[in-house]
Amino acid sequence: MFMPNDVYSWDQQRIRILWSNQQAVFWINIDDDRALPRVSSKEEFEHLLARADLKLIADPYSKFSMTPPRKGSKAEQVQERAWTAIQSAVEAVPEIYKRQTRGAYLDQIRKRSGVTKQTVYRWLRRYWQFGMCKNSLNGRYENSGAPGKPRKFTNKRSGAPRTRSLGTGVPITDETKSLFRVVIEKCLLNEGKYEFDYAYNQLLIAYGVKIPSKPEDLVNVPTERQFKYFYQKEYSSIEVTKRREGEINYLKDFSPSLGTSTAEVSGPGYLYQIDATIADVYLVSEQDRTEIIGRPTMYFVIDVFSRAIVGMYIGLENASWVSAMEALGNAMTDKVAYCAKHDIEITPEFWPMQGLPEHIIGDKGEMLGRHVEVLSKSFHVEIQNTPAYRADWKGIVERYFRTVQTKMKPFVEGYVTKNPIGKKRHGNDYRQDGVLTLKEFSKMIIKIVLHYNNDHVVSTYDIDSGVPKNLPANPLTLWNWGIKYRTGLLRRPDPQLVIINLLPHTNATVTEHGLKLFGCYYSCKQALDWGWFEENYRGPKTVTVAYDLYSTNVIYLRPSDSYAEFIPAHLTSRSRAYADITVWELWAAQDMVLDVAATSKLKKRSGSVNLVNDLQQIKDESKRQQPAYSKSEKIKRAKGISKNKRSERQYERQKKIGNSAVAQDTSIATVTPIHGGNSGKKSFKLPARLKDLLKEDKSDE
Repeated sequence: MFMPNDVYSWDQQRIRILWSNQQAVFWINIDDDRALPRVSSKEEFEHLLARADLKLIADPYSKFSMTPPRKGSKAEQVQERAWTAIQSAVEAVPEIYKRQTRGAYLDQIRKRSGVTKQTVYRWLRRYWQFGMCKNSLNGRYENSGAPGKPRKFTNKRSGAPRTRSLGTGVPITDETKSLFRVVIEKCLLNEGKYEFDYAYNQLLIAYGVKIPSKPEDLVNVPTERQFKYFYQKEYSSIEVTKRREGEINYLKDFSPSLGTSTAEVSGPGYLYQIDATIADVYLVSEQDRTEIIGRPTMYFVIDVFSRAIVGMYIGLENASWVSAMEALGNAMTDKVAYCAKHDIEITPEFWPMQGLPEHIIGDKGEMLGRHVEVLSKSFHVEIQNTPAYRADWKGIVERYFRTVQTKMKPFVEGYVTKNPIGKKRHGNDYRQDGVLTLKEFSKMIIKIVLHYNNDHVVSTYDIDSGVPKNLPANPLTLWNWGIKYRTGLLRRPDPQLVIINLLPHTNATVTEHGLKLFGCYYSCKQALDWGWFEENYRGPKTVTVAYDLYSTNVIYLRPSDSYAEFIPAHLTSRSRAYADITVWELWAAQDMVLDVAATSKLKKRSGSVNLVNDLQQIKDESKRQQPAYSKSEKIKRAKGISKNKRSERQYERQKKIGNSAVAQDTSIATVTPIHGGNSGKKSFKLPARLKDLLKEDKSDE
């Protein structure tokens, strides 16, 4: 199957797949600066692929699509302008790829954006050739001009000079912009819903126009066009609607809604819904079945078109981005290996759903932050969050939780009921009834999901006009039919690249012992080659890294702003005590170390205080026993130090001899010299002088 964005090598050229169905494949040469989409039959491409004339290769321009422009830069503005202009056109597939119908879309873009035909073609060609995502439209102006600095006009206004209107106009200075903002805030951004004409009249009065005014008084004042341009540029339509309608009314009546019907989706992979719930069953520990571990968290990822469950997560983590990432990662990868981990053997045909969708809708608790930016800009996945008061946005996945748990209820113990625990006489405590471990519960849910995808028929499925009326509304059947006959919207990026970019990111410190993160040290060959751990290193002291909460063994170094680049760094032997554990366990162990250190610090301080007290007592005792001396006696004492030292040394020796005296054996053994040596007795008396101690024995040769 030829998926959009796949890159192939074919006859001295590299091509990117733009769109495909059962009959045709649209593609473009990614190295030709004048290329346009071309079409070939799918049968021809399959023949070329079978002869190895067409080879799947890595995307050579992935770095462009994976590198977003800097926030607030001119490159971002160019990207936004181009994307706003061509978004509706590039989504009109396959019409935009056909020469006969492309002209109408080009005219619409030109009228809407006011750019030339050459500019439109340049935007479209850049979008198609560099990754078919928003980041492929980057202006790449990092090293030119004055990024982020608007032009200032003080003496004359911007734009072409007037040819029909009187006067020369006035420049829009910072003072004028401040006046614009005051008028907009008071007249347009409130629930009074005043008209724009009223707001402009208030601006003229505030600017100082004479009242009553004459036509000649309105010559050199900010024009209505200048005021409207500033209003539309500085305030988005969403912000205006929220301020004029109120937050609650906006969420309830004006915010966009994708709904749940298949009429809003074009095929498999167009829209995924993701949500979490706490399962209605209490589990027991796999290590000790006598311990109750509570209720697990379940995440489901649902394809709206086919109603198939494409990904899932079952675990003890709370509903968060970490567990949502597990569910999305499961939706992207092969399910055969996932089922094998739970002792379930399947073939790929039983659960074929894998890949990145075009849209994902979920709760804003999980779908916020850096991860969303990666999915949106680099993988062209549009993220939508359900606001308050709009629980109907995820009706399918919400209903599936009830469906799955209803199937599960007759076969589990410890199922949560509506009866409060301990409120009724002889009431049952269902927490005590749990018998399933997490692995057993997961195996049960996987079996239910496989049954649902393969055998269940969705009775409430609102069939689309293009779907055969005799096609069973079974998730797997609908999925396979949609992949075959509807536009292919699933993406097939490198799973490792997606998963690493969805990991939590933070800063690690560069030290002489390695990259320090959470008290552990990591190293990699590239960092050693760059000299990061040398004593004379003078570079940045912090670097961005991604870390897996389920393993401390490896982190991923991000050497640049590109999402496509990462370098694995492994745990060093200095931190071997924290190998093969989760980051949560690492944090717990470090908390324990800090607790022990706090207790040890108190013990050390108490010992130090006792030592000072003992030393002071010894000092005081020695001072009490020391006699008093006159001046002449002190002089006499200083002259006999050497003699006193020899006398005291002899005294210490005699004490040691007396303490080590033992009973001597009077029996004498007969010793026969082997080499005819002198059998005379030797003296073992310790020498009293240094030269006697160093004197050589004649027999020691």
